[in-house]
Order: sequence, then C-alpha cells, then structure tokens
Amino acid sequence: MMQVSFEVQVLLQRIVLPSLLGFAGGLLLSRCERRSLESGASGSSESPLRGVMTASVLGSLIVGAGLIASDLWQRELITNPAIWRRWSAREPWMWMVWMIPGLILFLGLAKGLVATPSRFSTWCLPGVVAWGAGIFYVCLPQGPGYENDLPRAVRWIALGIAAIAMNCASLNAIARGPGGRWAPLVLLVQLVCVAGLALQSYASLGEFILAATGATLGLCIVSLFLPSTKTYDYGWPLAPAILGLMVLACASLATSTFYISEPPATWILMSVLFLPTAAGAIDLCLGGKHWGWRFAAAFFLWALALSAVVAA
Repeated sequence: MMQVSFEVQVLLQRIVLPSLLGFAGGLLLSRCERRSLESGASGSSESPLRGVMTASVLGSLIVGAGLIASDLWQRELITNPAIWRRWSAREPWMWMVWMIPGLILFLGLAKGLVATPSRFSTWCLPGVVAWGAGIFYVCLPQGPGYENDLPRAVRWIALGIAAIAMNCASLNAIARGPGGRWAPLVLLVQLVCVAGLALQSYASLGEFILAATGATLGLCIVSLFLPSTKTYDYGWPLAPAILGLMVLACASLATSTFYISEPPATWILMSVLFLPTAAGAIDLCLGGKHWGWRFAAAFFLWALALSAVVAA
C-alpha cells in the first residue's frame, strides 16, 4: 500500500473530504431556495413551505456527515463500521463531532417541518442559542485538574451565548442583503483564525476545526453561484449548515484557551469570536450599498484578524 505523508493525510482527512461533502450538501440545500420560489413561499412569510423537506434534511445530513467521517477516518475507524461503537470522547470537546452535525440536522429538519416561514424565523435564533449554550456546557474542560477554571468557564459560556446570538443575527443580515452570496466567506475567515489559534495549543482540536473549515469551503463554492434573492429571516438556503458551523467556531475558540498556558490577548480572542458581528456592522453602516467600500472594509477586517492570529 502506498504510504502518504502526515501532511497529505491531514489534507485528505480534514480538508478534501469535508469540502466535497460540504459542496454536495450545499447543492442540496440550495434546492430549498428553488423549491420555495416555485411554490411561492419566498413571497410571503405566511405561505407554507413546500417541497423542501427532502433537500433540506439530506443536505444537512451530508454536511454533518463530512465532520463525522473526517473524525472516523482520523481514528482509522471509517473502513470498518462494525467497530464504530469503539468511538469515545477522550476530551469533552470531542462531543462536538456529534453535537454540531446534530444541530445542523435539527435546523434542516425544522426548516422542512414548520408550517410557515414566519414560524421558523421566530424560534430559529433562540433554538441555535440554546443548542450552542448546551455545547459550551458539555464541551468546555471539566473535572480533575480544571476545578479552578470554573469562573473562566462560566465567563466563556456567557460570552459564547452572546457571540452566537450576535453572530447568528449578523450572518442572517448579510445573507439576506445584496451581497448575500459572500456570507459563508465571513465564517470561513473566522474558522481559519480559530484553527490558527487552536493549532498552537492542541493539534487534535485544530485538525477538527480544519474539517469544519473544509466543509465551509465547499459551502462557499456553492454560495458563489446562488442568486441574491429576498427571503425570510434565516430562510436563506445554506442557513442550517452555516449557523451550525458558526457555533462550532465559537465553542472551539473557547475550548482552545483551556489547553494553553498563556492564552492570546483578550482583544485577539474577542476579535475572532465576534468577527461575523463586526462584518455585519460594516455591512449595516454602509447600508448594503457602495459595494467597493464594503469589499475593501471587509478585506481590511479579515486581514487584520488573520494578522492578529499570526502574531499571537
């Protein structure tokens, strides 16, 4: 059997596989928009959603499966389903391997089950925040050796809830605006920054974030070819996957600080944690116009965030 280097293995396991499945899942999720347009659902927040269940659920499943398959491949379990039950969470953060795909599937399933878009819009944000709070509670380090970190964990849970709510609302505003197709790129930059910070302290966690980065890359490619259409809150095609991966970015950033003796400066952590919110603020201030200035401001923001991570 041909031997490949460690770097090539990481590339295949953590970037290529999640990217391919993210792209395939994104294509299915994008069909929700077309089916909604055909049924007239996008024209009214009270018109029933029709024909989106299969595409929404399958698309969400495939994106989430990319994260799970990447982890199973890294553990050398993927080729033998009979021993998948041997999977175990050696650290609390590893539960994200299942909890994040669960959130993505939950949103995709809910989008197909709700009677009207307005009902989905009403509880989508609270649902994401509640699920995200649960992920923070489960995945932050705890137990022997971390007894003195309880106050820091509580602060991170509070910050995480705030960041998830604000980032979720900001990504929704960007996605529903004239430049909506670029919304996944905001998340992509945030994940690259989180991965850069995590890889400095905990390689396994950093590699898992790379898998999420790969999935987001596949979604970005799909998004570039989607038309900019006016839709209801959180009803844009890739919302289930993008919002779920955003929660992963926030939770992973918080978790990474517990595995390093000297965490990065607070301003760097907060800049990365609230990066989608900052991008949304720029978009709001420019009122969805002045495309050149918006692109320049966003590029400067992303470059500043990446530079801060490199310097950390």
